[in-house]
Amino acid sequence: MKYLFSFLTISFVLYSTHLFAQMPGGGGNNKMMSKLKDMNIAKVYGKVIDAKTKAPVEYASVVLLWFNKDSVINGVLAKSNGDFLFENLPAFGSFRVKVMFMGYKNFETRVYISPPDKIEIDMGNIKLQPDEQLLKEVDVVAEKPIFTTTIDRKVYNVDKDMSVKGGTGLDAVKNIPTINVDADGNVQLRNQDVTIYVDGKPTTLTLQQIPADQIDRIEVISNPSAKYSAETTGGILNVILKKNSKPGYNGMLMGGIGTSDRYNGMANLSIKENPINLSMMYNFNTQINYTKGYTDRTDLYNQSVTDYYRQDNHTFNKSTFQFGRVALDYNLNNRNTITLSGSMVNGHFNTSDVQEYTTKNASSALLNQGFQINNSLSSFINVTSGMIYKKTFPTQGKELTLDVNHNYSDNTNRYLYSIYTRDPNGNEMFGSPAFQRIKGGGYSNQYVAQLDFTNPYAENKKIEAGARFYYKLSNNVNNVYDSTSNNAASIDTFLTTNYNITQIISAAYATYSSKAFWNINYQAGLRLEQTYFQGDLLNKKTSFSYAYPKDLNTLAYVFFPSLFLTKQISQNSEFQFNVSRKIDRPGFFQTMPFIMFADKKNYRIGNPLLKPEFINISELNHNLTFGTKGNWLASFYFRYTEQPISNTAYPSAQDTTKLVNTFINGKNSYQYGFENTVRYTFFKKLTVSMNINPFYLSITSDPSPHQATQTFSGWSYNSKATIQWQLPWDMNFQVNGTYNSPKVIINGTTNPMYFMDISLSKMIATKWNFNLVLSDVFNTKRMGMTTSSSYYDQILYRRREARFLRFTVTYMFGKLDASIFKKRKGQNNNQNGNPDGLDFN
Repeated sequence: MKYLFSFLTISFVLYSTHLFAQMPGGGGNNKMMSKLKDMNIAKVYGKVIDAKTKAPVEYASVVLLWFNKDSVINGVLAKSNGDFLFENLPAFGSFRVKVMFMGYKNFETRVYISPPDKIEIDMGNIKLQPDEQLLKEVDVVAEKPIFTTTIDRKVYNVDKDMSVKGGTGLDAVKNIPTINVDADGNVQLRNQDVTIYVDGKPTTLTLQQIPADQIDRIEVISNPSAKYSAETTGGILNVILKKNSKPGYNGMLMGGIGTSDRYNGMANLSIKENPINLSMMYNFNTQINYTKGYTDRTDLYNQSVTDYYRQDNHTFNKSTFQFGRVALDYNLNNRNTITLSGSMVNGHFNTSDVQEYTTKNASSALLNQGFQINNSLSSFINVTSGMIYKKTFPTQGKELTLDVNHNYSDNTNRYLYSIYTRDPNGNEMFGSPAFQRIKGGGYSNQYVAQLDFTNPYAENKKIEAGARFYYKLSNNVNNVYDSTSNNAASIDTFLTTNYNITQIISAAYATYSSKAFWNINYQAGLRLEQTYFQGDLLNKKTSFSYAYPKDLNTLAYVFFPSLFLTKQISQNSEFQFNVSRKIDRPGFFQTMPFIMFADKKNYRIGNPLLKPEFINISELNHNLTFGTKGNWLASFYFRYTEQPISNTAYPSAQDTTKLVNTFINGKNSYQYGFENTVRYTFFKKLTVSMNINPFYLSITSDPSPHQATQTFSGWSYNSKATIQWQLPWDMNFQVNGTYNSPKVIINGTTNPMYFMDISLSKMIATKWNFNLVLSDVFNTKRMGMTTSSSYYDQILYRRREARFLRFTVTYMFGKLDASIFKKRKGQNNNQNGNPDGLDFN
């Protein structure tokens, strides 16, 4: 695997179209010399070795150039024994030979060719000197463990995690330190909702819509700088998709099967020949989940029990996803590139949820019983197209990027709720059965344009600046019809909705990086964001909106500064401190003022008076490395939130047995913790990664008509471990374990959640990979919470998916070939002894 990275420096794809240029002659040439001058008979060869170990440097890049200009004549990769060879060269000339390989200092020398004695040049052993500053980085890349850590982000190499083969991005993030995934698939970092990026840009895709096998790595950025959106309050998960940088073609075919009708397949192909790089991918994934859950609730009035309610859920869910992507890079010249890309995601969901319930009075006598069947069919399509223009400059690192993209999404939803209520004797009660049908759907158009400029204008000095414009317009319709067995369906005007959402965000940022006293590196940045949001309920003829800034009093809501300080203590020790300010704007469903029916005992309604949260985040990080064996990243973090948005519940004024669930702004909240991530490799065969994150959380609520000011606080912790063991016969065994302790929430705590996954992988001939995964070995992955107030005591439990077994087979293919579409005139087909190029092994 370590040799795959040598192609990053290969220059031999740039063949000269004028390989055999006319060479100037000297006086006194005889006929023989004149004849030799016009022939291509010269050779240059040698061997590349490590200057310290004397071992061959396999796949080192060797480039031949003209002496007085940077035109590439030819280029090859050193063989497994370090040998390289250039043939059919002009019999006269002055050239340069340049040798490069990651982790070594570049080598360059001059060679002269002249007949009759110097037409076959043996350069002998070329000794590459290791680059000590890059060696550590080379070791990490070569080994490519599951987890690597740097001072500003954690990097999770998805391609090395066997437990996610054939899965989705949601499966992948479950194994990342500090990342938690609840039963609904919500992803949190340090108990905060994260923002999903793809290749450094915000996306409308969800993690469940991205195949895990198309992800190269996921970067976890816990406190993004001013360069990123101010709404990244919970940090960023930056999903880096696999890209082709190898000349020639390569691809992969994969198929998988698992319990509960899990089937998946994927095919991708990448073709690269300068100036074009084309990649195509298609993925199919389907699965069925049978899950259970329950709710136990005691309703109270004046601290006395009024009734007991029990609901048991039995859920069937079948989901199908299709994902396709095409990208084309075109190099206009060495410093200008245009990328065109398009992707489409299509999903279908078939869900049936049976809710069996009983209600008892304060004496535990049965009042009524029944069941509700919730059937739903829904689907969506998401199409994204984009263009990226990138211009680089002679100054290393200086570049200008323009990114423009459009996203269109469309969804349809069909629901049927059937409610059957019976008296204590099992007889149908009045109005039973009752039916509620919902026909819904919607669409959205999103446009984004972003301009970024980076200029490292001096040593240790860099300026970054950019601007971003975001516009989204969406429409959604939900028509609700009520009926019973005795009357025809009629539209429910109270629950029926037809609404538009308009959201506009304009932003600009600038950051400056330099070095201060005591060799402290710093980066200071400022981001400005202007926000406009409007929701229009067309069928109710009402609107609600907010804008920042809207007056001088809200001008401060526009500025979002950040500061990063880094100090290198030694080669193995580095400290960093950072602080930033963020904003979390309320979403449409949090502010939409109409009731959304949930079940027999609950309603949900938005709050149009919600205000955005403002969050101040700071971190102190220390990264300690243990040579090439591993590292320990320790982080002290603190976050203070002004007017936090939280959930609340209170009895309905129309029916006190029903709870109204909504959102309110609290007064403030704060959280601090000490996160530790350790990775260590034992015996070159066993790698262990561990993470533990103890934290203290305190939430103070604002007074409301239904609840006085209260503070909820307490300690909690999350922990994860991954063990990867290389077994004989090219087999790998992996264990992933997670434990989340109870955590404080408004009016209660969450229940502990813990689970373990195991996987076994076998590689054959570097082309075939067989992978077996058992998810949730002990069937313990359950989410729940216990809440209590003056109106109720409630215990809720549910799970997202049951234990499953999955087997996948992957076949990889490819060929290094710098001219797969055509063979250029004068090209030698027998370069370095391999007429077909080099296999991707």
